[in-house]
Amino acid sequence: MHVHLLRPSSAVAAPVDADPIGETPVRRAARLLAGLPLFDGVLDESAESALEGATVRSAPAGTVLFRAGEPAEALYVVIEGRVRLTLGRPPTVRVLASTERGDTIGLAALLRSDVYPVNAGVVADALLVELPAETIRRAIVGHPVIAARLIGDMGAKLARFVRDIGGFTQRTARARVARLLCDLHRDAPAGVVEVAFDEPKRLIAMRLAMTPETLSRELHELAAQGLIESRRTRFRVLDAAGLAQAAEDAVPVAGTT
Repeated sequence: MHVHLLRPSSAVAAPVDADPIGETPVRRAARLLAGLPLFDGVLDESAESALEGATVRSAPAGTVLFRAGEPAEALYVVIEGRVRLTLGRPPTVRVLASTERGDTIGLAALLRSDVYPVNAGVVADALLVELPAETIRRAIVGHPVIAARLIGDMGAKLARFVRDIGGFTQRTARARVARLLCDLHRDAPAGVVEVAFDEPKRLIAMRLAMTPETLSRELHELAAQGLIESRRTRFRVLDAAGLAQAAEDAVPVAGTT
């Protein structure tokens, strides 16, 4: 879930530095990757040489990076913008996730020499580093630290997926909404006043396996309980402990009272 974090005096984020004159595509890719937590401190000169074949790609909103069923031929790393991952085709599209800065896309399928299991489409003008399959395999074989970082990243994604699946089956609709708000509140830096969703409510509702009407109703109920203050596409947490408790509301087990 990608969000805008709004402060009392919000400063405009600085753009990615302009390319130095004469910089090679591989050097530019390495420079941009080195600015991400996933690759921080691991891209020394020898590691950069393993990135031969990497390119930096500008992708305007509406660009389709790949469709489900296509051979996994590249890993994408988001530098700027947003990419949405979906399943299915209209009118039965299911939104799975929206990526943000530092996220990787397509690694598991690439390592298995498999096909992409989802669709990936750019929804906010993006800057991406594209790493062909051979480049990734060379980097993993020659640089164990890079391999460990990528494996750790996949593990974190799997843990989130398992938690989300458990949330859908074991938590009430209100608890799922509360859990989402808790996560966004927890990740917000100090000084944040409000969190604004950067997706329409219908897409957020799809991710939470509910209708937009249910999402709106549960936000209203959480506000009525004094846990949050909700204003259309923004919210402010008023009672973090109470919201965390609401996020644990389980679906009653059949046969219990």
